[in-house]
Amino acid sequence: MLNRWFAFTVLGLALSAYADPSPRQMALFNNNCVQCHLRPGVGAPLAGNAKDWQARKAQGEDTLLRHVVEGLKGMPPLGYCSACSEDDFRALIRLMAGLPEGGAK
Repeated sequence: MLNRWFAFTVLGLALSAYADPSPRQMALFNNNCVQCHLRPGVGAPLAGNAKDWQARKAQGEDTLLRHVVEGLKGMPPLGYCSACSEDDFRALIRLMAGLPEGGAK
């Protein structure tokens, strides 16, 4: 379990070059997002995979936020993160999709 946590943290730190998540947001990422967004083959866009996020990024951060909050296809509403605020979701979207601060394309 420790190795898995370490791998998620290392990946999160690598992804943080795209965004500036807080330590709390990185914990939310490790406890929620990685369940689907680091597992190839489940249908979720893989965190940090530019090809997976290209079309999604074109929709803009507000649309991505709406998809997270409402759920979309296999993603449950709120991505199972009841502890996440809108600011958390925005930071995590930026982290996974490679969006800069402010969500600009």
